[in-house]
Amino acid sequence: MTDNILIIESEPALKGELVSVFTKAGFTVDNVPDYPEALLKLVKLGEFKPNIVIAFTERMDADAWTACFELHQVFDVALILIGRDSRSEAWERAMEAGADFYLTKPFSYMQLVARVKSILRRYKKLQQNRGEQPSGGKDMDTRSSGIS
Repeated sequence: MTDNILIIESEPALKGELVSVFTKAGFTVDNVPDYPEALLKLVKLGEFKPNIVIAFTERMDADAWTACFELHQVFDVALILIGRDSRSEAWERAMEAGADFYLTKPFSYMQLVARVKSILRRYKKLQQNRGEQPSGGKDMDTRSSGIS
């Protein structure tokens, strides 16, 4: 079974590069420009179900941080956040939002692919231990997470 990646990025060049890199690495990739679109894609029945979400933090407002938390908590999907901010506060905020990893720009595509594979191995093992199907979408909880 092929693993699915959802990329949240509005910049066409970067989005295209990531889709190409992950497709060549054997993943099925879909992309959306923003967090509301990501949540809509996950809520729709029969839509693409990602095993992992890769998102960029540059244009995230408070609603996007909340959506990020919901992606991880409600849909039980692994999450990697990528940003320019290398301060410990950025890393801490990413972890509070439910990220499994925070990567700073510039980054190596090879390292990102390796990190995705590592996180997915861990997630699959945890889901098997809980007796779940890998990367199943849960019903969406619309309550606010309080992330700001």
